[in-house]
Amino acid sequence: MTFDRRALAGALATVLLVAACGGSASPSPSGAPGATATPAATETQAPTEAPTATETPAANETAGPTLIPGAVADLEAKLPAEVNGVTFTRTSFDGQSLPPGTPIGDSDLEKFLAANGKSLSDVRVAMATPTDTATVGTLVMAIQIKGVSSEQMLSWATTSLDSEATKTTLGGKEVYGSGAAGMGAYFYVKDDVVYYVVSFGGPAGLAEAIISKLP
Repeated sequence: MTFDRRALAGALATVLLVAACGGSASPSPSGAPGATATPAATETQAPTEAPTATETPAANETAGPTLIPGAVADLEAKLPAEVNGVTFTRTSFDGQSLPPGTPIGDSDLEKFLAANGKSLSDVRVAMATPTDTATVGTLVMAIQIKGVSSEQMLSWATTSLDSEATKTTLGGKEVYGSGAAGMGAYFYVKDDVVYYVVSFGGPAGLAEAIISKLP
């Protein structure tokens, strides 16, 4: 079974994002970019303590992601905080704070932005990832481009469909994608926002339950 490539890229990008940020993509209470309750954060506060080889990139690598929690708070709030007992951590980025590796810098989007007189500064992204490692293959993502209509967003999103993705009703909504048991990748457009739901290895029905809680 194959899946929408952009949704799959989103799952992979989030795994990379979490790894680069010391194991969590969640906003810190202090609002400091990339700060988490991990050893990497402690190292930043106590420079005299030598970081380990695995911790060094998360704390010191300047080329890594810069997380700005709540950069797009209204879009972030559209994503679920809990579904069927699975708790999600939400974060968001505007066009100025997009971390490397997110699936919105591909050539399809570059062409789409240029054709509509837009740039990356007009892109807004929100993500929700589960806190339980047992469902780490699950991702909820919302993408919005300021000033671009729902019809235009749908046209862009469907350019990534593979031959096995179909239009179906799931969670009370018409979505595009495919899935079976605990695996699936779906997307739909609502009010100029593209919502992506990816669930690999999670409980059966989790993707459907997530979609039912989205706008």
